[in-house]
Amino acid sequence: MRVLQWISVAIAILPMAGCASSPAREKTRTRNFNSYAVPVWTTDGMYLVSGHAGALFLTPPPMDLNRYKGVVLEDIQISTKPRSRALKPAEEERLKAYFTRRLAHVFERNGWPIVDAPAEDVLRARLVVREIDLGRSRRSHPGTIVFSVSSAPIMIALELRDGVESKRRALYGDRRELPFGTYAGTDAVSIRRVEDAFYEFSIDMHRRLKQAQQGEFPPPPPRPS
Repeated sequence: MRVLQWISVAIAILPMAGCASSPAREKTRTRNFNSYAVPVWTTDGMYLVSGHAGALFLTPPPMDLNRYKGVVLEDIQISTKPRSRALKPAEEERLKAYFTRRLAHVFERNGWPIVDAPAEDVLRARLVVREIDLGRSRRSHPGTIVFSVSSAPIMIALELRDGVESKRRALYGDRRELPFGTYAGTDAVSIRRVEDAFYEFSIDMHRRLKQAQQGEFPPPPPRPS
């Protein structure tokens, strides 16, 4: 991910999860650009882990993700851009079912099977998918319908909270481009491309959470005074 895009993702996913960044900033210098201010700490005490596959915020040590043995999946939130056509009920149901399957697969690989009830050793997971831009149909001349194809990226954020205390433990988000490929029918302008983008997101999500479980990230930066 380009550095500027990564910075924009780090800033964008904070309000998606109902949190504003703290006033503290850290300057990040790029090869071809000047320094840019990146939020390092959130108001509820999470810090930003730099990387090239989305923005990851973690609770500082001694937080241990390995003590959790399962995940309760909360209702998935999906929304479109203001100028997009609305999701049809069948499309929303299809996307939620697909997201649920992918999350269950990833959490299983991380040692967290999906469970029904929260507990001390269970995480709550909340997925937010926003800025979906679905194709609008239009008539170019009588009898002919042309479907527009959107290439706008979508925003995805996954929040993990403690099952009992409901304190945030991890927040991972990314801005994902909709892939191009061989698509048939109206799926080319809507649902399958969103599913494929989420598939790629889920692969990176598994890897980043596994890194956090294994303690591969450096210690957090100094807290603002």
